[in-house]
Amino acid sequence: MNGQHCVYTAASFEATVIQTIDTRLIHVTGEGVCPTPGWRLELVAANPGVVPHPESLWLEVREVPPANPRARVLFETSVEAMIEDAHAEEVVIRFRWREGFVLPLRERATSVRGIRTLSGR
Repeated sequence: MNGQHCVYTAASFEATVIQTIDTRLIHVTGEGVCPTPGWRLELVAANPGVVPHPESLWLEVREVPPANPRARVLFETSVEAMIEDAHAEEVVIRFRWREGFVLPLRERATSVRGIRTLSGR
């Protein structure tokens, strides 16, 4: 960790499909290990406008470091986004300073008469 950015792995992110009666939502959660407490993380659209690959939802992690950093101690910081998207089959997480990664979409767990199941694709 060089102190200028948080550290991320694909294993610390998840993308889940939530299907409602009239819309399809994608819930993306993740975590980064930041060099100090107080960092703010955001997931923002990385490809606004016309999307050449509608099967991929592109998001970028934006970091806002603390104005007055405290003592250097590694600190887990979470990020979350809820996006309405009817076509995505995967989520691409991008960074401005390093190579990103691709997350497969998982179907949200549902409950049928008290039995928890996973919807298959």
